[in-house]
Amino acid sequence: MTAPTTPYTELGEALGTDFFSVRDQFTDEQWQRFADTRTFVDSEVLPDINDYWERAELPWHLFRRLPELGVVGEDIQGYGAGWSPLALGLVHMELHRGDGSLGTFLGVHAGLAMKAIAMCGSEEQKQRWLPAMSTMDSSARSR
Repeated sequence: MTAPTTPYTELGEALGTDFFSVRDQFTDEQWQRFADTRTFVDSEVLPDINDYWERAELPWHLFRRLPELGVVGEDIQGYGAGWSPLALGLVHMELHRGDGSLGTFLGVHAGLAMKAIAMCGSEEQKQRWLPAMSTMDSSARSR
């Protein structure tokens, strides 16, 4: 008797295609961050995310990996790498491919909270909050 197999195990895996020559629009660093994010999704997110979904829990260990990937606040001039919207959009696309909660978390944390401070905050507020938020350093709350 053969062991049962899980159907559709390849669904969600990146194909590595670039039909529209998108690669040409990015710096090597931006493309490497995209590739690192794709690898992270394929190797760490996809194998575990269904269990978290079934338990209705957030995969906090995966959220904490986002600063290590260098994708938090990277489009904020002066506090990130100054990425283009397209470059950051590809990173968000990869995170959403793995799990919508990862992409949504990054969108709210970096896109809503950090961008609001970057656009409307005083220089003192920017200095206080943005560096710690880009590394997701929770100890900055008490400063």
